[in-house]
Amino acid sequence: MATREASEEPNKPRRTLKILVPLVTLLIMLVLLELGLQLLSPLPFSDKLYWLSDGHTKARPEPHQELINVAGNPVRINHLGLRGADWSWRPAPGTLRLITLGGSSTFCFQVTDDEHTWPAVLERQLAARLGMPVEVANLGLPGYDTANSKVNYLFTGRALEPHVVLVYHTWNDMKFLRPIDESDGLPRAVLSGKPSHGVNQPLAARIFRRLQVVRRIDRALTRMRKVDRENRYTSLEQLGERAHKPVGERAWGWFRKNFEDVALFVRTDRRLPVLISQASLIHRANLDNQEYRLAISNDWQGMTHPRLVDSWERATQIIAETARAEDAVYVDGYSAVPNDLEHLKDHVHLLDPGARVLADAIADTLLADARFTEIAERVRTSGAAASK
Repeated sequence: MATREASEEPNKPRRTLKILVPLVTLLIMLVLLELGLQLLSPLPFSDKLYWLSDGHTKARPEPHQELINVAGNPVRINHLGLRGADWSWRPAPGTLRLITLGGSSTFCFQVTDDEHTWPAVLERQLAARLGMPVEVANLGLPGYDTANSKVNYLFTGRALEPHVVLVYHTWNDMKFLRPIDESDGLPRAVLSGKPSHGVNQPLAARIFRRLQVVRRIDRALTRMRKVDRENRYTSLEQLGERAHKPVGERAWGWFRKNFEDVALFVRTDRRLPVLISQASLIHRANLDNQEYRLAISNDWQGMTHPRLVDSWERATQIIAETARAEDAVYVDGYSAVPNDLEHLKDHVHLLDPGARVLADAIADTLLADARFTEIAERVRTSGAAASK
């Protein structure tokens, strides 16, 4: 017995080596592959925001983050947990201040850098055309709908003392239309203040996501999901009538009320509300274009493509009607920005050309509106008086 145990002892290191050698070899190959991809064929990556609960909105980004976007450029988060420069609470005398409320399509993570977001382009446009200092503070945050944005205005936006408030929403609101139709009350996820648990990634996961091998695996999985989405949502085979039925009036009433509320809050503060319909690939002309359909995540809305187009047109009409009823400026961003992949990355996220066209449309509409030009002139005059 002692002899057998003694003969097995020398074999343990050999068995360990048989296990370790392939593992070490695989690790070395992966490291070499990663280094080769990093040097010879790198794919861009983008960081994810780190969020903090603020007790009012769903969450707010941690201040003073600096992320890397898909173009490899920094995205700066200021002291308020918002994108862009640090603003003073009160605009300087003679400075026209606008704020933008919206979701990820206002935050603009997909454009080249901070200077190419549509609020930043709009700021330069208005400053040049008015010949005066202009600030456009970007309060848009990924995932926010109009319900969150009106709370964001009440707790942060109004404290910045803007002269004009721009509201740019549709997509995130429409995610809740089906749940509202199918429930007796408002689903908990609809309400502001809902904690955003699980949105933050630990440090190890953030580092892991930057690996080129992981980026390629993620891209392959994304393509597979797109094909699955195409198979599921262009027919009624799996979703039946739920995916094709029209959105009910109860849900549309909630959609309209959010826009009415934010316009009312802004007007009550004696500021000018501006409601902007959202640019999108969701367009009747794109229904038969498979490439465009694959860029639209209509599974998030629980609608077939034809039903989503019908709903988008209705949502755009409601925004225009609300602007007229609430004495707000209306900008038709949906018609202004071409509904193609040169201007949009997907269903609503703008690329540089799309952000520029949207900013042009907003600037043109504002400068043609007597209410806006009167505000600008009043700010200009007050600045001149303060400097004397």
